[in-house]
Amino acid sequence: MSMICALCVVKQATLRLSYIINACIALALLSTHYPYIELLLALAIATHSWLVSKQNNWTMLSISFVAALTFLILYAANWLLGLPIDWLVLATLVLASSGYFMDEDPPNDTQSEIAVNEHALTLSPLASFPNRMQLQNYFYNWRDNAPHMGALVIIRLEGFAEVNQHIGRDFGDLLLAQSANRIKQLLMLEEVVSLGDSEKLAHLGGLNFAFICSLDTQNHLHEQLIDRILGATLKPFNVANCTIEVKARASYVKCGKGDARFENLISYAYLALDSQPNRQIVAYQQHMMVEQLEQQARLKELAGIDFSSELELYFQPVVRNEDEKIEFLELLLRWQHPKQGILSANRFIDDIRIAGLAYPLAEFVIERAAELVMALRMEGIKMPLSINVFGPEMLNEEFISFIDQVFTEHQLLPGDLIIECPLEVFLNLDAQGKAMVARLSSQGVKMCVDGLGDSPVWLAKLPNLAVEYVKVAPSLTTDFSQQGHIRSLISGMVEMHNQQNSKVICEGVETQEQLNFTKSLNAFAAQGYYFSHPLSSVGMISWLKQWQIEHS
Repeated sequence: MSMICALCVVKQATLRLSYIINACIALALLSTHYPYIELLLALAIATHSWLVSKQNNWTMLSISFVAALTFLILYAANWLLGLPIDWLVLATLVLASSGYFMDEDPPNDTQSEIAVNEHALTLSPLASFPNRMQLQNYFYNWRDNAPHMGALVIIRLEGFAEVNQHIGRDFGDLLLAQSANRIKQLLMLEEVVSLGDSEKLAHLGGLNFAFICSLDTQNHLHEQLIDRILGATLKPFNVANCTIEVKARASYVKCGKGDARFENLISYAYLALDSQPNRQIVAYQQHMMVEQLEQQARLKELAGIDFSSELELYFQPVVRNEDEKIEFLELLLRWQHPKQGILSANRFIDDIRIAGLAYPLAEFVIERAAELVMALRMEGIKMPLSINVFGPEMLNEEFISFIDQVFTEHQLLPGDLIIECPLEVFLNLDAQGKAMVARLSSQGVKMCVDGLGDSPVWLAKLPNLAVEYVKVAPSLTTDFSQQGHIRSLISGMVEMHNQQNSKVICEGVETQEQLNFTKSLNAFAAQGYYFSHPLSSVGMISWLKQWQIEHS
């Protein structure tokens, strides 16, 4: 019965057979008393102990050793003291108890092979590249052997999220390895610090790679290498019968002959990459660390900010070119910072989004704008107000419902509120986002595209922007005297939107010459310091009345 219980616990076939053999020999010893059967039991116990020794289970091995020792003692007692031979069965009972300490099955050959293959897959295909720790060790060796001037360069590959989504993670890893090998081939120079076994490029994890370049002989060698690397990554890859293009960005930080710590250099290079996401090559500058510390301080301050007491709305007019009447007033957010003074929205709006305050802030601005519309109406002034929404996260069901609630509570009329969004928000709208824009328009909210010209744009998408207003960025109108070669392009864009019944507004107008230039483009309106600097909304009513008197 003891052996049967052990068989229920043990799952290894060889051990189960051993327990059965020991049980049978023990029963034969009790029932038949054949000569030399006790020697068979001794052999079975010894064989079982040998099998247990292969399981790497010290508890079972110890109990099996005790069983063997028990057998020897009882066998000696049988010969010397005449102890009945049946007592030898006690050794098999001790042996059976070892089965209850079988924790788990040791891996068989197939399982071991699978584990090895999985391990190999985990390491492949970037296992041959040195890791971050190896890069650190070789950096210190290179620096400590002799004083050097050098640069730590980080290469970040981009676009692999879409690759993994469309052709699979395995092909994405293969493409990543191919990209890294292209980079590695360009680093076979004596000035690039070796990381052992002729390796020059280290894999920092994810899509980030790094190398160390000595600048003892050439001060700008690292910049030349970066240009070559970025050029090489632009060449298409052929993976899984698909032609794929990969983008790359790079940052670098120079390391002098002092005692700069490797971890600091790595963090500086990452900081440079993250602080300038729109630039392909970024050099670390000291002010980046200062800006990061300022941002961290602002985030702490934003955690306890009181919108009503610390934030204020300023305004700036948008003036029609035809009759110099005000088309609407744009509301501009300002933060009355206790230490840095009045901060414009572009100084802290990213911090607002990081702190998770984008939606509450939008509610505050919309409520305040609705109150200003009502205050103007009580003074007999009908003047639309525009507010800025900086991200696509606002175009959701909750935001639309809130707008509808504000219109109802404040009895706003269609056209009283205008929402301005950056151009990239409109160009990247999905079907749901377009439906949300259509719902806003149906509620009486006019839409304005802001920043046309700030960044490259796919011109084929421009005619699809069915909005009320389109703002042309100051970069296209400020230095108009030097932009004769693109004048026809700007004029064509204005005319295209005019045909789409979108009113074009030129921003950044500061002089009469710039205003004349915008009028020559047949733009609908202009905005800028030529008309007014941003002013506090506290004096909005008085300013509007004065404007009407001067331009009546």
